[in-house]
Amino acid sequence: MKKIFCILTALTLLLSACSGSKSGSVTFRATVLEINDGYYLVEPVEGSAELKSADQITVPMKNMAPSPEPEAGDILEIEYDGYIAESYPAQISNVYSVRVVE
Repeated sequence: MKKIFCILTALTLLLSACSGSKSGSVTFRATVLEINDGYYLVEPVEGSAELKSADQITVPMKNMAPSPEPEAGDILEIEYDGYIAESYPAQISNVYSVRVVE
């Protein structure tokens, strides 16, 4: 019985790890500073935890909401995996969604 319980527990953990959910995702807001070929240069809004990491972050143009098209000065809501590369400007690579909020 103990062996079966261990096997079922292991299978449950394995399946939950492979589910592809974004349960560990983080969302923040940032102002678009520049729009470049393939990425946005943004500044996290005041009070954001990301602002404690970096004042400028590059965000790839992927998983964008269909409209409206962002412009410099717009506020974006960015959902990502929570990891920021320590460079200057800082970089986010695993973006789940980006949308214009203001």
